Amino acid sequence: MSYVVISSFENTASGDLQAEGEAVTVWPNEAAARAHFDKRERELAAAANAAREVDSGASFVTWLLILGMPLEVGSVEEALEDLELVLEETEAVDDPFGELVLAYEGRAYAPDRVDEYPRKLALEALEAWLT
Repeated sequence: MSYVVISSFENTASGDLQAEGEAVTVWPNEAAARAHFDKRERELAAAANAAREVDSGASFVTWLLILGMPLEVGSVEEALEDLELVLEETEAVDDPFGELVLAYEGRAYAPDRVDEYPRKLALEALEAWLT
């Protein structure tokens, strides 16, 4: 089994703010994936707060999740291909990733507050990105 950590950091007006290689990572065990998840969560919060200081009127969304892949994957490309296959084969339209999601965190940063970002919206964004 492999573990994939996927993250998103978007300015809601202009799009993705992540550097190449930050959005998807593959880990050989759950402990390593969770350590990266925790580190990435702190990085995203710091980046969103810094971006809000630069543009106080902007809104941002951050989310990240850990997916437990049913088969071993050796690369990001292989993980993305497997996730596309999951989308094609699943019968659960409302939650195509189902039990694959082991952890999720999401935040919506408005100019005047921070709220939780619904998992459903993050998974819909992931699904749209993969298709």
